[in-house]
Amino acid sequence: MRAVAYVLSAVALILGVVYMISTLSTPSLDPLIYARDLAIAAIAVGVAAPILLRKFSAAEAA
Repeated sequence: MRAVAYVLSAVALILGVVYMISTLSTPSLDPLIYARDLAIAAIAVGVAAPILLRKFSAAEAA
């Protein structure tokens, strides 16, 4: 289970980095590209947030 969490975290971070590079290098006003980038950001946050929350909650409890 821990390996799956690490893989999902890595995927979320990679998607977030790709999103940031795409947004900073060539910003686009096309609504479809904006929707795609927003979806990538939502997936990255949705995957990383529960994992990070669990990690930091466990660190505070210990």
